[in-house]
Amino acid sequence: MQDTVLTATIILPPELGDTHIPLGSSSVWKLGRSDASNIVIAGSSVSRNHAILQKQTDGFYLIDMGSRNGCFVNGSRVSIPVVLKDGDILQFGEHQLTFLQEASASPEIKRENLGDSTKVIFAFSLITILVIDVRNFTGLTQQIDNAVLCETIGSWFREGGHIMQRHGSWSQKYIGDAVMSIWVHRSAADARKDVIKVMEALTEFEGVSSGFQTRFGLPVPFRVGAGINTGHASIGNAGSGDVKDFTAVGDAVNAAFRMESATKEIGLDFAIGQRTFDLLSENPVAKRILEQRTVTLKGYERPAEIWGARFAALPELVASARALEK
Repeated sequence: MQDTVLTATIILPPELGDTHIPLGSSSVWKLGRSDASNIVIAGSSVSRNHAILQKQTDGFYLIDMGSRNGCFVNGSRVSIPVVLKDGDILQFGEHQLTFLQEASASPEIKRENLGDSTKVIFAFSLITILVIDVRNFTGLTQQIDNAVLCETIGSWFREGGHIMQRHGSWSQKYIGDAVMSIWVHRSAADARKDVIKVMEALTEFEGVSSGFQTRFGLPVPFRVGAGINTGHASIGNAGSGDVKDFTAVGDAVNAAFRMESATKEIGLDFAIGQRTFDLLSENPVAKRILEQRTVTLKGYERPAEIWGARFAALPELVASARALEK
């Protein structure tokens, strides 16, 4: 049985040209007032970087990137990434756009090495996955106004994406109230260097997150947890041109999410897997700071060894790792 592929079109309203914009070979489209946007939406009520559309395996997601006036789908304001349906009405400021979607037969996927090709490609590669999740998100939604929630989460996604990119992440995915970032390693030596970048990204992002309570006037601290795992996975580049958009599929990815969940069980802020720990094992500071725990990850039969610590230990861990690289 042949697989199907989802394609979509955005219809702009008459005041924006009554134009049909097909969502083609890329997987991420920026929407906003900026001329750098893939879909430009003019108007003083529209932010420069208002939102993004992101294609994932189960559909197209609309993600508010901390816009001033919010994004609405069929009249409801978007707070976390929402999967779109055929015929949905998207509102940005005073403008209403229409989202159309259809399923068609999937073309044959060409298998090649990772590179800069605009074709969809898949490869089996060594990667490190960082998953950062908002703690007690359900409780937060019950205590603050929806407009404040949308601005808070949208800003968190936007700033997290910028931080990950600065530290060399090849892809960022926004899943519910979590951000997943992927680093693709070209060699074992690169993997050791990249893991330091992952730790630096986590340190910076956690620092930004911890300031959200004061910044947005939240009634409770804005807390996050994280899981980091290194392993092989199937990497698909569905990007085009100079936009690289990687999707990772495999046990290493699933385990990263489970490790983040396990931090609540072990009472620590972040956890890393065996292979990630091995990349840091020559660092005596890492051995001292990281606490070893045996846990049963959800969905796995055998217990797993993970290492974790509090976020307060990250600066020392990163500094010591950087010192060993010199």
